[in-house]
Amino acid sequence: MIDGLYDKTSKILFSTYGDDFLEYFGEYKKIIRELGTEVHTLYGTHRRLDRLALVDDNTLQNWEFEVKEINDDTLSRIWEYNNLKSAEIGTIMDSFIISFANPDSCKEAVEIGRSIVFAPIIKYLQKMGLPKKLNTIEEKVNDNKKITVQDELTLIFVTLSVKDSSKEKMLKRVCGVLKKIDYIVEYRRVVIDSIISFQIENFVKTKEDKDNLNEVVSMQMSVEELFVQTEREYEFDSGYNQGIKEGVKKGKIEAEDEIILNMLKNSIEDELIMKYTNCSREHLQELKKSIQ
Repeated sequence: MIDGLYDKTSKILFSTYGDDFLEYFGEYKKIIRELGTEVHTLYGTHRRLDRLALVDDNTLQNWEFEVKEINDDTLSRIWEYNNLKSAEIGTIMDSFIISFANPDSCKEAVEIGRSIVFAPIIKYLQKMGLPKKLNTIEEKVNDNKKITVQDELTLIFVTLSVKDSSKEKMLKRVCGVLKKIDYIVEYRRVVIDSIISFQIENFVKTKEDKDNLNEVVSMQMSVEELFVQTEREYEFDSGYNQGIKEGVKKGKIEAEDEIILNMLKNSIEDELIMKYTNCSREHLQELKKSIQ
């Protein structure tokens, strides 16, 4: 279970925080929907991407969470899966890798494995200054200021980014913050508490310390239960490919409708709108009703 903590936690946070998760890692796009991640390889085996989303520019984003050092095998695997999934759906795919490993250990392999045609954006948690961000969060709560959604993500990622020998100290600091705040949206607080509680159980040494920290957070659901809950049913449906393609199509339609709505708001004549967008008169009337 410990081995799967980082991977499953990241997947839980992606599905729970959505657009805020993307923003946390510097990607300012909106998720239209999460998509099925199953990949059929050239060898007839079935594999899965970690998280796949259609975003508002009608491209796909593949987010991979790597606990071990990134090497050329890691990049080759992601490259193969991306190509297969992108070809299956018929749209461009961008790749992002969140790494829990030591950046210095990954550097040489990454430089060898990346190329002009495959250069995933790699975010190393250990290079994001998370302990300093925690300092700022502690100052906020001590000054009775509210923390942000981005701060919530830091409270979890800061505990995952430190070495096991430092986890107990970090967990105590995070619980000190959580003890002072009671305004986190309920379902997100359940996620935070459950993930922190799991780590307390496995990394805090004495029963007394565990009991004291668990007075602040309580494991309402195990990490495994949270993971299963955040998974989509169609993730396990090998016949969901058509649904993915429909998701892409839906995204394009939504983007086109947004253009038409802007044209209507700028008093463009109906005939011109229909001419340049191929929008039917019936659909145009429906869109008009939505802004009246």
